Amino acid sequence: MTAADHDPGTETFLTAEGSVFTAQDLSRALPLYRLTTLQYDVWHTVLGEMTDGGFVTLTLDDIAERLATSKSNISPALNRLAELGLLWRISNGLYRINPRIAFKGSREEWIEALEEVPADVPEVVLPSYRRRPPRTNRSGLAAAG
Repeated sequence: MTAADHDPGTETFLTAEGSVFTAQDLSRALPLYRLTTLQYDVWHTVLGEMTDGGFVTLTLDDIAERLATSKSNISPALNRLAELGLLWRISNGLYRINPRIAFKGSREEWIEALEEVPADVPEVVLPSYRRRPPRTNRSGLAAAG
């Protein structure tokens, strides 16, 4: 499935190198970045608040309140996500999710957003993975699961 397969209406989709992948694919790849639990929670919080154009309007206080932690814990987590290229800060309380990873809006808006990625945002490469075959138990039968 490619980005061209999406109809032009507003929608949320995940992207990588010009193709579309599922939330499940992203969830499988993110652990390879060795995010802490808090970083992972912050990522999902901002991703869930993404508006059209890939923008997130949450202050550090907003995120801290949602995650029942202190504001001083949120800033380093956001900095790590920015270091990985998953998002960047535009101003206080305004972030943008990297449209190479996730986007909400039309295909045309997505293409425009890709052109607006700042030069200092690192390229995000989601590691490829192979689905392992099911484990077998001692009798040689595939384990249930």
